[in-house]
Amino acid sequence: MYSKITLALLFNLMIINNSYARDAALESCDAALQNRQYAQAVKIAEQYAAKPEFWLCKGRAQSALNQPAAAEESFKKSIALKPQGLELISAYLLLGNSQLELKNTNVAVESYQQARHLSEQQNMRRYERIAHNLIGEALYENAQYAESLQAFQAGEKLAANDDERADSYVHEAMSYQKLQQPDQAIEYQLKGVMMLRKSGAPEQFAEASLALAGMFTARKDYVGAEKTYQRLLEFAHENGGSFYEAKTAILWAEVKRQQGDTAGAERLLAQAEIIARQIQDAELTTLLAQARTSHP
Repeated sequence: MYSKITLALLFNLMIINNSYARDAALESCDAALQNRQYAQAVKIAEQYAAKPEFWLCKGRAQSALNQPAAAEESFKKSIALKPQGLELISAYLLLGNSQLELKNTNVAVESYQQARHLSEQQNMRRYERIAHNLIGEALYENAQYAESLQAFQAGEKLAANDDERADSYVHEAMSYQKLQQPDQAIEYQLKGVMMLRKSGAPEQFAEASLALAGMFTARKDYVGAEKTYQRLLEFAHENGGSFYEAKTAILWAEVKRQQGDTAGAERLLAQAEIIARQIQDAELTTLLAQARTSHP
């Protein structure tokens, strides 16, 4: 969950920081990040220690190098140099991410709240929504599910399109699920799935559909689970999604087994094994091994 929003955010922040790239050095630093030349980005940034945007570039590189403590210090130094506008909002959001990596949830939430407040002040609804969602994810990971739900609901009110609304719905569904409110969880997950089918990326639709099927299964609503798996299997097959076609078949096989349909489960696993041999995916291999081990 956490990585989904964070990766999208980092991509957006690359675009933001490129908008600040008014000199060749900062363009070079951003280019090094985009090309995954993280050590080179750090080296470039260290030559411009008086400029906050270079501390942002350095911190992003350190985050990519799995150095969250160093990244945290870089983002703090950027903030200390008093950047303005989106640059300051970006610094607080990225600071929160590094603090969350360090398991400092309360401090991370404070940083996200700073970004939310600045975004609200400047009427930057997109970044206010991102801040709410990151607050929600931090609280969710800290098992504060009621509070995370409130944050996701606040983010939903700021959604500007179906993709953003779908993102809010699936996060709200996860919180509802943890709060032992399965009806609401299924309702919001289904709303998210329907929107993603229309406008989301195929991978987003697939993952959301698998989560929905899992919610149905947890309630022993096998009709709902099977319908969801059937639709996803057809979608994956029609759109060339071999990985999700196989993954769906593996998970659907377990639902068949729970209902005593061992023949149906075997047919689905055999179908998945054919695809797995063709695409040689490690996750599919592991899932198939687990399915065979649990039901030899």
